[in-house]
Amino acid sequence: MLPNWNQNDCCDNDHNQRPNRPKVIFCLCPTGATGITGGITGPTGPTGATGPTGPTGATGPAGSGLTTLGYFPDFASFIAAHPTGNPGDSYVVGGTLYMWDAATASWAATPIVPGPTGPTGPTGATGATGASGATGATGATGASPNLTIGTVSTGTPGGTASASITGISPNFVLNLTIPQGPTGASGTAGVTGATGPTGATGATGPSVTGPTGPTGASGVTGPTGATGLSVTGPTGPTGATGASGTAGATGPTGATGATGPSVTGPTGPTGASGATGATGATGPSVTGPTGPTGASGATGPTGASGAAGATGPTGATG
Repeated sequence: MLPNWNQNDCCDNDHNQRPNRPKVIFCLCPTGATGITGGITGPTGPTGATGPTGPTGATGPAGSGLTTLGYFPDFASFIAAHPTGNPGDSYVVGGTLYMWDAATASWAATPIVPGPTGPTGPTGATGATGASGATGATGATGASPNLTIGTVSTGTPGGTASASITGISPNFVLNLTIPQGPTGASGTAGVTGATGPTGATGATGPSVTGPTGPTGASGVTGPTGATGLSVTGPTGPTGATGASGTAGATGPTGATGATGPSVTGPTGPTGASGATGATGATGPSVTGPTGPTGASGATGPTGASGAAGATGPTGATG
């Protein structure tokens, strides 16, 4: 119901009003043609003052984050492996993130804005060992060493063997000190050979008379005869020399004195040696058992190694 409406108030076809009293008139007439749309826009009013900041809204649920499905160093290798994708697929290519855009059916590139460095992840499991690389070519043969023996000294029994090498490649001198081994057991004595024939008697040496022994003691003197009267007459003149009287008879030989002590003179010089007799027949040869082998000497030092061959290329990493 419309306010202040009087059914007697109406507009005739000539649009002549028949007012009865002042009121709001609604004409139930046919709708007129639509006017021109869009009048002239008035000037923009001044900007109103900024309203107060509203309260912070409640925290929304945690986002699902972005998970990339792989990494490619360049776009060519990436597009060759994934020419198309599914909504939500994303890959890192070099330094750019590519996401599948379903609206354009293509990969959309988005530059990567590095976030803060995350904590270091746990160490991954060790990868399988890669295949061994091909063996490198054999190096050139080194010069053959020329080793000569220098001094060989005997060390103390039970000591340690030692060796030293001096010189300049390829000429080396090996000096050894080898401890004396223990004395081996004596071998069994060989059988005594048969006695050779007696040699001829040597020539007799010269006869040498020893010195004369001392003279034996004198025999006992016989008794003295009685003394005659001594009458001295006057000295007469010297008479002529009378003839020599005959020799008186020899008195008897006195008894033999006691034998003097036996004194052997010094031995005369040895006579010249007689000629050597013929060699006797050789006795049977009997070799005694071999004594135990002495301890082996220390092993000599290893000769210098030849120059190492060039290293082969490293195999591909697993």
